[in-house]
Amino acid sequence: MKLLALALLTLTSLPALAAESVAPDAVLSSVTVDLNNDGAFDRAVLAEVSGPDGSTGEADLYVYLSAPNELGHDHRELALLKHNAAWAGGMWGTLPSLEVSRSGSLLLKSGNDAIGRGRWSQTLTIALRGGVLTVVGLTYTYHDTLDPNAGGNCDINLLTGKGTRNGKKVKASVSAQPLATWNVEEQPAECRFE
Repeated sequence: MKLLALALLTLTSLPALAAESVAPDAVLSSVTVDLNNDGAFDRAVLAEVSGPDGSTGEADLYVYLSAPNELGHDHRELALLKHNAAWAGGMWGTLPSLEVSRSGSLLLKSGNDAIGRGRWSQTLTIALRGGVLTVVGLTYTYHDTLDPNAGGNCDINLLTGKGTRNGKKVKASVSAQPLATWNVEEQPAECRFE
């Protein structure tokens, strides 16, 4: 009877766990970092999303933050799931990745350095601000493989509003925003080059 109860408990728990889990073969990149500055490990995982036909084209970002549980032990809980956090191509040079900055922020990198003439790279800097995972910086470069005069780069600090476009100082047209509401398909005006 105890075995049956345990089996039923496990089966009823599976859907909840599956909703917060990442299939190992979908993982593109992961990093361990202390985003909430509590001395315990947090984790970010970037997972490829497959369409019904098996095609790819986007990646979801899972961010797990440490939290003490009822026993006083640290564990990680899913703090944010950002669907379509980055574009994901199907070959080398088009796969997004995660890194950690020198200051301990999360870096979400994406780009295309493999196909077509429009090559680009983008890095979103993500930090915990006021308990909210926030996009605090954006770096973007673009170049055309057939036109050496086309393209440019921008580097924007969304907290201060200061940045550069092609080496010249600019004021950011957008400010820091929660990652949950960040539109990954809309570039700020100072970072549009195509």
